[in-house]
Amino acid sequence: MTSTETTAGSASQKSPGAQPLLLAIGFVIVILLSAASVWLVDRSSDDADTVIQTLDVQNSLSLILLNLRRAESAQRGYIITGQTPYRDEYQQAAKNTGPAVESATKSIENNLALQGLFSEVPVLVREKLAEMARSVELYDSGKVDEARTLVRGGEGRNLMEGIRNAIVTMYNNERQQLDRRRTESTRTNLYLLAASLLGSALILLIGGTSVYLVQRTSRQRDAAQQELKATNENLEAIVADRTADLREANDEIQRFAYIVSHDLRSPLVNIMGFTTEIEAIKKGIFEQLTALRKDDTEALKKDVEMSRDFDESLGFIKGSIGKMDRLINSILKLSREGRREFKPEYISMDDLVKSIADTVAHRAAEKAIEVTVDTLPPIKSDRLALEQVFANLIDNAMKYTQPGRPGRVRIRGRVDHAQVVYEVEDNGRGIAEEDHQRIFDLFRRAGLQDQPGEGIGLAHVRALVRRLGGYMTLKSQLGEGTTFIVTLPRRMHVEERQAA
Repeated sequence: MTSTETTAGSASQKSPGAQPLLLAIGFVIVILLSAASVWLVDRSSDDADTVIQTLDVQNSLSLILLNLRRAESAQRGYIITGQTPYRDEYQQAAKNTGPAVESATKSIENNLALQGLFSEVPVLVREKLAEMARSVELYDSGKVDEARTLVRGGEGRNLMEGIRNAIVTMYNNERQQLDRRRTESTRTNLYLLAASLLGSALILLIGGTSVYLVQRTSRQRDAAQQELKATNENLEAIVADRTADLREANDEIQRFAYIVSHDLRSPLVNIMGFTTEIEAIKKGIFEQLTALRKDDTEALKKDVEMSRDFDESLGFIKGSIGKMDRLINSILKLSREGRREFKPEYISMDDLVKSIADTVAHRAAEKAIEVTVDTLPPIKSDRLALEQVFANLIDNAMKYTQPGRPGRVRIRGRVDHAQVVYEVEDNGRGIAEEDHQRIFDLFRRAGLQDQPGEGIGLAHVRALVRRLGGYMTLKSQLGEGTTFIVTLPRRMHVEERQAA
């Protein structure tokens, strides 16, 4: 990887990690600001309630003084002038004083400090109302001088002064409380405003940072895609060059195998010819020896024994020559198959495998082997290659049966997405686990060597499967049977497999 790719990759890794972190921080900040706002709003509401309560207390106290002063002024006006409107105003004001006292009492019911100061006010108010009522009664009964004397006396003034002093003291205390509560409410509102502004600023900051990171990530992604595109193009060129080299090397190997196999046949034919001549010469030599030693029984016995050893040696030579000839033919066959170009076509695997099973039906009947072909999925591939693959696998399954039990061979298949999987299962002698890979090697065989063969069948099958674009595996246990699994693409494209 180039340094540019490394830098781009590192940056693109940081940005995605930073964005969730910023979102998490923003989420935490929003929660904290929301909690702070709720607390400040609740506190502001409490401050507002206390301010309203203070104003209510002040209003109730003011009403007491107002009604008493109205009643006192109207009472004096009535006694001085005797006019009825003054008397009516007095009665109305005196009537309103009682509810004002009750309202004040209720407004301070939770204020212990005010309750102590207010405790004497209702008593003084009652005494003042009683004093004013006596003067009005005296005046109404015709005792004008007594009524005016009572008004001029100091009792009413002293009661009114006591009420006014108590109420003014309470009013001043509440005004101080009001100032303090207004200050606290203003401070709380400022805190709330500051929290809201701070939260908005932080959210805007986080949002702007997130937008910046997203844009930067987008630019880095585009740059990384360009780098990846260039790398892919370079990789495709490298793969094409390597593929061409492999194709050329494969062709060289195929030509070499063909030339070597073809050239080996000439000396092999010569050896076979000379072996035949030696056999003829041997026959003549031993005939002459028999004629010369017809009277020597011991010598004739030795000559017969020597002739038998000679024939055995020649038999070994002929057997080796035959084996070599079969191996050379196999190599030539593999070489020809390796040079053949595949021709994909749509194939009914049911028909193909059943036709192979029909060709071995007579041999299967002789060996009491049951061959079963399940419904197989069709495929687009090379017909000849598939015929060779399944013919070899079925022949192999029928060849290595387990003595003492009826043979059974089953061919089944299934579709697996873009692939098809075919299985050739038998209940034969099985393959030891350590030989599962060995049997696919060229000229290598496993287990008891009691069947003819050169050890190229499975190697050839696996090579064909690979050229078809698939792969081959097996499942087997010694003494229980073997299942060969062939996995192939559902549609093979020849241009993709020409260099396989």
